[in-house]
Amino acid sequence: MAGCASVAVDERPDMPLPTPAAWQGADASGELTASWLRQFDDAQLQALVNQALDSEKGNFSLRSTIARVQSAQAQQRIVNANRWPQLAVALSGARSQQNVGGTTVKGNDFGLQAQLNWELDLWGRLSNQTRAAFFDYRASEADLAAARLSLTANIARGWYNAIAALRQQQLAEETAASFAQSLAVIEERYRSGIGDALDVSLARANTASAQSRLEARRIEADNTVLALETLLGKYPQRQLAVSSELPSLPASPAAGAPLQLLERRPDLKAAQLRLLAATSRNVATQRNLLPSLSLTGSDGVTTTEFKDLFDLDDLVWRIAAQLTAPIFQGGRLKAQREQAEAVKEQALWDYAATALQAFQEVESALRAEQYLAGQEQALATATRESNLAEELAGERYASGLTDITTLLESQRRAFDARSALISVRNQRLQNRINLHLALGGDNATASATQLKDS
Repeated sequence: MAGCASVAVDERPDMPLPTPAAWQGADASGELTASWLRQFDDAQLQALVNQALDSEKGNFSLRSTIARVQSAQAQQRIVNANRWPQLAVALSGARSQQNVGGTTVKGNDFGLQAQLNWELDLWGRLSNQTRAAFFDYRASEADLAAARLSLTANIARGWYNAIAALRQQQLAEETAASFAQSLAVIEERYRSGIGDALDVSLARANTASAQSRLEARRIEADNTVLALETLLGKYPQRQLAVSSELPSLPASPAAGAPLQLLERRPDLKAAQLRLLAATSRNVATQRNLLPSLSLTGSDGVTTTEFKDLFDLDDLVWRIAAQLTAPIFQGGRLKAQREQAEAVKEQALWDYAATALQAFQEVESALRAEQYLAGQEQALATATRESNLAEELAGERYASGLTDITTLLESQRRAFDARSALISVRNQRLQNRINLHLALGGDNATASATQLKDS
């Protein structure tokens, strides 16, 4: 029973950071209840995420994290084994020859020994070491959850970046074609003696610039798809089909209370668990200063005949107890205790820093929700008016009522407005993904982790 004893450790460490009752960036109280990814209502995106999360065929970094969890689980079992008796069996055999009074004597020696060693965990040192390893294992599981959430968000970001890049490429193609048509009209007017050479040169320069932008957009579109294929664990070869339209933005999610974030985000759970592991190791290190009690035992047979090894009448057994107390070790135990205390302190402030960063990410995303909505509304108006101005400028130039500069400027403004509108719509999607990631994704409704001794 002493070997299985455990020491109570606070499983909910205090947060050394003043936290408000509600978010400051927006009124977003309430609980997340649905899968955030399903809110985007995008079956192709969901399929891509499922591919990336495949533990056998998906993202390589995620598969590496899964292996780290398995390693931590094995390490926890290794440490836990120190709490139990260690039993070993040794079978030996030897043949010897010696001269005795001029006579050569040959002989056999056979042995069968069973040895038992067990350190009784009187003060909970071993159980705290096991507890620390268990918390490390649970922290690695939280790391895996964080990695899955991050990968899901990266896939979603990459998917919408790819769509936006394709849409920008299509806009650049439309613009280049429109400029080419305008150039043809201007050249025809020049040949007819209506226009002048300056108009032609400006139109040709405008068309060439549009073609240059088109090539840049093609590079961007290719790179976004290649990056997405890499996230999926596939060779990047630009074969992934991408939708041509950005989806509508789902309704804004509830964000809960700031303190709920501590139980919702997997990276914060991992930081909590590492703090608990450091606390348990600190307790175990303090117990190193106390005496240790060990039991040893042996049982076996030594004989010259192999067949007698299993004769129970010849068994010889021995059992002993040893109490060992540290007296002088050159300050090693004190230094270990100080080191464990410093590691615990480091884990505490790492936890606080992680929490502060998490709060900042949520506040930033909540505020951006409002600003980006206003920006999109303004750009939608700018796009509508720029398109109208472009149309009017074209008509007035054809009638000789305005100059080429006004036409080209109206075309440029219309293109810039349409491009900016695509960008801000993508930014709103990206920010919504960031908000869900900052809130801990689907962990919103998960109950607090209940930790148990292994």
